[in-house]
Amino acid sequence: MKTINTFSIIEYQDFSKEDLKEIFKEKAEIFYKELEDFAKNNESLLGFKSKNALKAKNYVGIIQTKSGVLEILPKCTNLKKYTANNKSKSKLFLKENFKKTYTIDNNNELSTKFSYFQDCKIFTNTKIKDFKNLKIKKFYSLAKTNFCPKNLLINMLKTLKNSPFKKSQISSLQIAKMPLFEVFITMFLDEFDSVYKKGLMRSYVSSEENRTFLKGKLLFNEHIKSNLIHKERFFTSSDEFVLDIAPNRLIKSTLNFLKSKTSLNKFKIIKAMQMLDEVEFSKNYEKDFSFKISRHFDYYENILSWCKIFLQNKTFTLYKGKNEAFALLFPMEKLFENYVAYMFKLANPNKNIKTQSSGKYLISKNDEKCFMLKPDLYIENKMILDAKWKIPDDSEDEEKHGISQSDLYQMFAYANKYEIKEIYLIYPLCERTFDLREKLKTKDIKFLAQGFLKACDEHVKLKVFFAPLPF
Repeated sequence: MKTINTFSIIEYQDFSKEDLKEIFKEKAEIFYKELEDFAKNNESLLGFKSKNALKAKNYVGIIQTKSGVLEILPKCTNLKKYTANNKSKSKLFLKENFKKTYTIDNNNELSTKFSYFQDCKIFTNTKIKDFKNLKIKKFYSLAKTNFCPKNLLINMLKTLKNSPFKKSQISSLQIAKMPLFEVFITMFLDEFDSVYKKGLMRSYVSSEENRTFLKGKLLFNEHIKSNLIHKERFFTSSDEFVLDIAPNRLIKSTLNFLKSKTSLNKFKIIKAMQMLDEVEFSKNYEKDFSFKISRHFDYYENILSWCKIFLQNKTFTLYKGKNEAFALLFPMEKLFENYVAYMFKLANPNKNIKTQSSGKYLISKNDEKCFMLKPDLYIENKMILDAKWKIPDDSEDEEKHGISQSDLYQMFAYANKYEIKEIYLIYPLCERTFDLREKLKTKDIKFLAQGFLKACDEHVKLKVFFAPLPF
């Protein structure tokens, strides 16, 4: 079976033709040219560092061309260390190596009950009984963990609203062993298995046909026109209970699309297509996606969401280019913001938490408003939180603690317009930010808001927290 080679990088990492040669050998030049063509049409997703080097942006996921797959992973770990761990004989997820990281689980039972962001008071105000529906596994330690950025990405995708990732039961061990694109395909096939076990949808479809037997209603006019000589035939109309309906056509079209893009799952796809042997391929995606699913078959909704991802690129990101290229990319800033909001709401179910709250403007004069302010999380008259998918670097200026000036300006604007005295910046907690968190544990950053807040002689407190990541 033909193997599809995968080259892995992290966000903002650059690479050249030479870097591809170890994996792609003589195909390295062809694969690089295909990625160049993709970058020319989609510079916001994959850019040029120089004439002879490409550079990833803030999008993670996969870009597949005819010759291979480029896998872009979150920047939370050192890629060389991650690659070395994958190549070593030791298992990536040995229990004794863990103390305080965690993974999201979709099982109904909770392994261990706890509150999110246990170091931060704002995330632990609720009593433990409020966490009875929290579907999360154990916390472990960050200090000696071998991170798997693919697990991080999948677990973050599971927190997205109305996404097909939510119901996936794929294990961390499976994710660690497979290329990212194969993980997505496996998740789709697992969903198909679930639908098949519950029962494929059939529907009555009106069929008009000149038959050799009488079935249904005789269409007299058509019968006379067609069978004046052929007395043995009957032109009739009947309702057929068939499998060949819009949702099944979309599923079969998705399977056919993925068949040429996988090596690990090719046999499973062929087997699945055989189960839909009497179903045709979809000839009009838009029309077939408009098919109304009855409540008795609501279990089809998740797999149709997968079909939209593969057939219509219904993710966060649209891309341009030739049909030979396929991309499944997600902006990490949006994923992190959504993940923090999801976890914060779980930890505080009784609070009225607004996400991406709008209504305030930086400039408003004579009914003219511009520069809308939209903090990630807002609890009215109490607090504002803004999640930043950044790895702060305090090596240049320890007094700034790696916090960028633009972020501070943004939080200052929030504090003044919303008249909030306590605001929170949230960064990811991972191996690259663990030491910085220890430095900032007891520190608050204060700045004077005189002339802006009603209590004009008071200070605004900026607190910096680090969100544990779901590895």
